[in-house]
This record gives sequence, C-alpha cells and structure tokens, in this order.
Amino acid sequence: MAIPAHERQMIERFQSNLSIIRKVAGWTVQQLADELGVARQTVANLEAGRTPMSKLQYLALRTVFNAEIVRSHNRDLARIIKTLVDDPQTGGDGRNAVGDGRDGDAADGPGTAMQVLTVITGALASGAIAAALAFLMFTDGDGRR
Repeated sequence: MAIPAHERQMIERFQSNLSIIRKVAGWTVQQLADELGVARQTVANLEAGRTPMSKLQYLALRTVFNAEIVRSHNRDLARIIKTLVDDPQTGGDGRNAVGDGRDGDAADGPGTAMQVLTVITGALASGAIAAALAFLMFTDGDGRR
C-alpha cells in the first residue's frame, strides 16, 4: 500500500530529526531501542538515514515519545516534535518559520530556528548540545554543509 505524499514527508521529517528528538527525551540510542523492543543498530540506522523509516516504525516511535511526554510531562519534547515534525512551516506557533515576506519574519521577533535552539539548549545535557547545535546551524538538514 502506497503512503500518501504528506504522510511520507512527515515520516521523513521525523526520521531526519530522530536523533534530536531522542536526546531531548533524555534517552540513549540503547534506551530508545529498549523502549521499542528492537536492536540498538535499528535505531542507529534510522538516525543515520541508512535505512528509510517505515510507517510502522514511525507510528511506534510516535507512540513511545507520546507516552514519554505524558509520563514525564516533558513539554520540551512535545514542543520539539511539533516544531520540527508536525508543523515545521510555522514552527508550531502559527508563525511562518521561513523568511519569505509572510508573518513570522525577523520583524515579528525571534525566529523558529532560535526558538528550537533555545528549547534544545535547555533540554539537552551539556555534552550533546554542541552536536545538536552544530547539526542545526551548519548543515542543510541532511548532514551536508
């Protein structure tokens, strides 16, 4: 069964941000693998983009992270998923995340990228901050500079 284009895009956005989402949840690769009941290498391959994420994997991951949000009241995790995956064009707050002349541009205050960086900085352990910030600031989203 073919996955509709909008669902495929959401799955791809989720996969490209999986490492950041996992770190904001406060989990290691092994801890996430244990939550999912899969091998650590499965999660590592998804994070690195070596294997495409299936819809079933996406649904399992969303369920695990949603349960973590409810269990720990992790608003940062909820905000990151909404901003990076669910509503990347508006940053989850209704404002446009790209500077294309519509609302949400610099004149409206801090952009979504700054909001995401603020949330990540506040949520990640100091050892992981540099990697997440470098990824967000110096790549085009797929690991290339």
